[in-house]
Amino acid sequence: MALIKLVSVPAASLLAALCVAGLLCYCFGWCVYTLYFHPLAKYPGPKFAAITQVWLARVWLSGRYPSIINNAHSKYGNVVRVAPNELSFNTVQAHHDIYSVPSRNKKPFTKDATFYNNGDSARVLFFEIDATEHAWQRKLLAAGFSAGALRKQEHVVHQYVDLFVQKVGSLSVASHGVGVNITEAMLWLGFDIMGEMTFSESFGAIEASKAHFWISLLRDSAHAGILPAFAERMPLLRLILPYMVSKSAIKNRVKHYEYTQETVRKRMRLQEENPDRETADLFGPVIASGKMDETSLVSLAQAMVIAGADTVSHALTGATYFLCANPACLKELQDEIRGLGNYNELTGTRLGSLRYLNAVLEETLRAFPPVAFGLPRVSPGETVDGHFVVEGATVSAPHWAIVHNEAEWDDPYTFRPERWLAEGGVPQPRNLAFSTGPRACLGVGQAWLEIRIALAKLVYAYDFEFARDHGDWVGNARMYMMWKEAPLMVKYTPRGGNR
Repeated sequence: MALIKLVSVPAASLLAALCVAGLLCYCFGWCVYTLYFHPLAKYPGPKFAAITQVWLARVWLSGRYPSIINNAHSKYGNVVRVAPNELSFNTVQAHHDIYSVPSRNKKPFTKDATFYNNGDSARVLFFEIDATEHAWQRKLLAAGFSAGALRKQEHVVHQYVDLFVQKVGSLSVASHGVGVNITEAMLWLGFDIMGEMTFSESFGAIEASKAHFWISLLRDSAHAGILPAFAERMPLLRLILPYMVSKSAIKNRVKHYEYTQETVRKRMRLQEENPDRETADLFGPVIASGKMDETSLVSLAQAMVIAGADTVSHALTGATYFLCANPACLKELQDEIRGLGNYNELTGTRLGSLRYLNAVLEETLRAFPPVAFGLPRVSPGETVDGHFVVEGATVSAPHWAIVHNEAEWDDPYTFRPERWLAEGGVPQPRNLAFSTGPRACLGVGQAWLEIRIALAKLVYAYDFEFARDHGDWVGNARMYMMWKEAPLMVKYTPRGGNR
């Protein structure tokens, strides 16, 4: 028995040593392959990024993805290898090549299934990989975003914007000079409008002067939004994922889902009880089609509300910051809007033709884009900005890196609405912030309607300024799939005879 023990101990040690040696050999071989023989080995970038997904995961989890990727482009050039099988591009041409509508001579770049993973069993809209299924879903929703639908929905926007304008004024007075945290307040507006537009029921945030728990849970857990994607890309991460997310975060996610589920069920019951009821919300046609089960409807509801509300609130908060930081721009915008005459005449149609208002919003979306990261696509074996990218490689064109590329834009770090008023306009596509091609933002028209009306009415009704110094507010913002901005304290003073 003792002899067996003496023999088995060295054998076990030898086996362990062989396993370690094998693992080291594999790692060494992998590093040599990715650095020197991989199809993307010729592209520059951080060496650590070339051998593992860990570099990109750390970038995402830091909340500083936009600035880190932008700095990488400044160091390495227009094409940067950010993962073993992934390239980042920072040119407008690359954006066009990756995301535009495919042609007879150009194969489509498909969504990277490992990235578009929200952790749910249902994939809808933003997370849907299959092009045919996505086209069907888009067609089903398109009627709700048509020009005719927007005209019918405009009164909803005015209803909540008017309530918001009044609320901001009263809160500013009550603050005794401290100001209104417009970062939070704009979320009330964005989510209340989208709640009404989606379910025919707002979150009641403006009236309550505080974020509904659904909104708070979403913002508080934003940093975890990227984890399902990297769990797909890095299977070993699944082993430690339960330890990276607190029990309270898991409970909050369940609570968030259950509230959405109950809201969807309530909206479905309303449809069943009143099938002929006319409604301007976006869910009516989807429910009436009967082609989506409850799980898909819940996932769709979350995606629609988040995408619509977060984009609008971010754009309005950014515009407020830039106008306060540039009083001359604010004065010119005030002159243009107040020159229209009456507050109640600030309609979507009239505001759509205001040159300076639209220039301010275009510049806001350029300088502080709502979606600052690159949307990963899988190359079918096509050329991107003059570079042939092998089939199966992942590519993206981060908006933040593109709009801060000095080769594309004059003085990109300066807020300058006038760049959009130059003779002939700016050569870059104006809708870059909402992407392009078959996967472009479906609600772009609605977003423009909301931000024009909200900003115009606030500028018409109030003079406003920073309540305190905010330093580099944009630079200090963090992004975890969604932006997480610091409080922005603003004082609102009613203008004389504004009504």
